[in-house]
Amino acid sequence: MFDATQLQARYEKFSRLLTTATGDGDSLSTLLDRLGERLILTPGSLLETEPWSHPGGLIEYSMAVTQQMRTIAKAMNLDIPAESVIRVGLLHSLGMVGDSEGNDYLVPQDSDWHRKQGRLYRYNENLPKMPVAHRSLVLLQEFGVQLTADEWVAIATGGGPSREENRFYLGSEPQLSILLSQSRQWIGALKHN
Repeated sequence: MFDATQLQARYEKFSRLLTTATGDGDSLSTLLDRLGERLILTPGSLLETEPWSHPGGLIEYSMAVTQQMRTIAKAMNLDIPAESVIRVGLLHSLGMVGDSEGNDYLVPQDSDWHRKQGRLYRYNENLPKMPVAHRSLVLLQEFGVQLTADEWVAIATGGGPSREENRFYLGSEPQLSILLSQSRQWIGALKHN
């Protein structure tokens, strides 16, 4: 668990990397101004046994995925723009925040039985049902964050090729999409070991 100073420092590093490396100053500044406080506290998972289930977990997770993407891209000498790697890595799970109106995606679990099972949070039933990747794209669109076609597909398919909504892209997805999917798998495997 992290204290408020650690959460704030991690958020400042996240926002600095995002705005300086991607060149989307105005739209990302607006997004960070509106979502910043909630983004600082958003967990990255609803299950206690999963990594990043604590407040601030989403930023921690997004930074880890981005670092893994950068490492793999460099090691494999992939011809993917660094700003695309950073933009996709940091923003692919932004939908975990919820919506732009202040409705959180994950809310504290109110069932004792579920809490005893390790489910610290539950999905907010006041939000329209959609995958996190699609909610991420909706938020980015609302704030005017411009994405390339490869960035859009990478975020849209961020849940991996086994998800029904991603099967259309299987075999023709851009390198950036594969890089995100592989990085997420590596981060999950490394965090569990």
